[in-house]
Amino acid sequence: HDESILTYHGAEDSYIHQSLPSEMQTMLNESTIEINIHTQDDPHILKIGQSLDTTKHEAITSFLKNHNHAFAWSYANIPSIDPTIVVHNIVTIPDAELVKKKLRKMHPRIALL
Repeated sequence: HDESILTYHGAEDSYIHQSLPSEMQTMLNESTIEINIHTQDDPHILKIGQSLDTTKHEAITSFLKNHNHAFAWSYANIPSIDPTIVVHNIVTIPDAELVKKKLRKMHPRIALL
């Protein structure tokens, strides 16, 4: 079966399926292995393709370890962003009773999105 991606066309207000190139399909279906590019006490785990030959595997791993500082592993690593922008708070009344809303029917075209 063909892998495809769903693309939104705002002007037409519609979605269409586009086939992925076979090379991308192979990459998406490929098994991966996890590598730690930091320390054992503070691991930074990334996944790379399992089918890479030893030379490429070592080159990629070495590159990622040498450039570990370029990744933002948490919001603390991005000091220019105000924490109030990235922190989500739901204000609730502590003693309020929980209410479950009634399930509503949706148009099938919208329900699949």
